[in-house]
Amino acid sequence: MKYNVVLFGVKTETKIIYEFFRDKIDLLITLNDDERNNYHISGKLNDISYSKNTFFTDNYKLDSKYCDDFFNKNKFDLGLVVGWQRLIPQKVLDKFRIGIFGFHASPLGLPFGRGRSPVNWSIIKDYKQVYNHCFKYNRIADDGEIYNTTKLEIYPWDDIGSMKKKSLIDFKDTYSKLINDYEGKNLILTKQDKTRKGTFFPKRKPSDGKIDLNILSTLEIYNLVRGVSKPFPGAFLEHEDSKIVVWKAQPFSENLFKSSKIGEVVEVFDDYSFIIKTINSTLLVSDYYKDKGMQITKGMVLS
Repeated sequence: MKYNVVLFGVKTETKIIYEFFRDKIDLLITLNDDERNNYHISGKLNDISYSKNTFFTDNYKLDSKYCDDFFNKNKFDLGLVVGWQRLIPQKVLDKFRIGIFGFHASPLGLPFGRGRSPVNWSIIKDYKQVYNHCFKYNRIADDGEIYNTTKLEIYPWDDIGSMKKKSLIDFKDTYSKLINDYEGKNLILTKQDKTRKGTFFPKRKPSDGKIDLNILSTLEIYNLVRGVSKPFPGAFLEHEDSKIVVWKAQPFSENLFKSSKIGEVVEVFDDYSFIIKTINSTLLVSDYYKDKGMQITKGMVLS
């Protein structure tokens, strides 16, 4: 069978793009339930009304006999990737006549900032923008020819949730143009500047969200919180054997509570927000999740 436009993805944003381009997409490739449950996926693709043309792969790396049989017996033109966080093997790339395209955001533009979780890292490192590249996949991560680049601002009040919304809007706009250019046989690509040495962001783990109050400044904590907030695992504090996951916080005051201990809860409010002392000021925590049975009280010291 021949599939003209194919979408790869396993996440919530995959569903949004799938439904937006439903009339254009001939095939959705996603994980079966067993394989999906083997991975920690932030924002899983759930409750989607699948068309009859859906391939549920048994392998996230697309490297199984079941996958080989499927790709060998069918033909494909254009692949689109949204929310598929694995390299696509060369043997699958070779099956697509036009190629497979995806996005990668970089705070300074590719080849800088290849690798994992680039928007999260850009917020955490206090960059003021990311360049959202739509590019053609090849065998090397984030190395392919570029179709389109969109600059997305990172404002001080943005978090990973708002940045994902900006990215989704760009996905829709850019993929609309890409499909039109594919249909009109007018697809133009630009090679990456290989004279610039590429850099890579490492993979982030849930444990990387630990807030080290003895090292991080208030601004650094603020950036960490907004960089790993929902739908990601979140930044967190600890007290004895209990954990507090911080979803939202903001710098509060440099002049108040100067004599308090680092990590001390200096104020608790009726609306369940609290203030904590940092190494250089204070932080207002206004949205959080705590372990069952834990009470946050004034004077306790968090770590």
